[in-house]
Amino acid sequence: MPLIKSVIDPKSENALTPIKTRATSFEHSASKICLRQTSLTESLSWAHYQNEHDRLYYANKQQHTLSLYLSGGYETHRTDVSAGFGAPGKFCLMPKDSESHWQLGQTQQFMHLYFTDDYLKQLALKVFDIDPRMLQLPELTFTNDVATEALFRHCMATSDWANDHLAMEQVTNTILVSMLQNMGITRTTAPIKGGLSPKVATLVCDFMQANFHRQIYLAELATLAQLSEYHFCRMFKQSHAQTPQAYLLAIRIEQVKLRLCAKLESVSEIALQCGFANQSHMGRYFKKLVGISPSQYRSLSRN
Repeated sequence: MPLIKSVIDPKSENALTPIKTRATSFEHSASKICLRQTSLTESLSWAHYQNEHDRLYYANKQQHTLSLYLSGGYETHRTDVSAGFGAPGKFCLMPKDSESHWQLGQTQQFMHLYFTDDYLKQLALKVFDIDPRMLQLPELTFTNDVATEALFRHCMATSDWANDHLAMEQVTNTILVSMLQNMGITRTTAPIKGGLSPKVATLVCDFMQANFHRQIYLAELATLAQLSEYHFCRMFKQSHAQTPQAYLLAIRIEQVKLRLCAKLESVSEIALQCGFANQSHMGRYFKKLVGISPSQYRSLSRN
């Protein structure tokens, strides 16, 4: 019988896939220098670049990219469309699967925020209660956003990328929420075909919230939804931008965070309380979703 296991098989089709910051393709960019980069989680990463006098091709294959010019860029422009010129404070939003051609001028520095489509959709659902299927990112070139620029410059550019992990993740989420607000994202009012009904979605999610500490069978969830297991999984993914397995794992990791901050139990005790087979199993998936180990998270939460 298929089930949502305490151990989620990393080799399965539902396993989490690491974000690949090198999925972006640059051609003839010998002058490009990566000054620093970091992966906060498998869904979020940052990079700080410098480049000059270059012609390059940019293609996203794995994630969306939000880019800010920190300095320079006055002579930089796209050669495939008419979009003006860059400058400090200018943003570019390059959605997954977009392609663009660029001519760069004098020395410029810019920061890239990489984020997966599923992560953004889950954030939009959580913050705005918007159906993930409603979210489609536009391609933007050389736009301005003073508030988001301040977050890039004063929070991210000045952060210690090696040690400010939790603070950087919080600011990153704030940046993405601000981006969604500027796009006019609001609560969905019109019904959308497909996916779970709001009533069924709430019923299933509440059940997982109440039983995260034990093994949950997929058949249980499908029965609650009155669907076959196959159709339940497909419709759950449509409604939540993630599989039931990933949703349950996220619930467990949030519970782990709460217990780590409370500092009442050992890490091994927390693992068992939150539905993991053991401390090692929990640590592996905690690192994938949070970016640091449970012990590091507990230490940072004390500050």
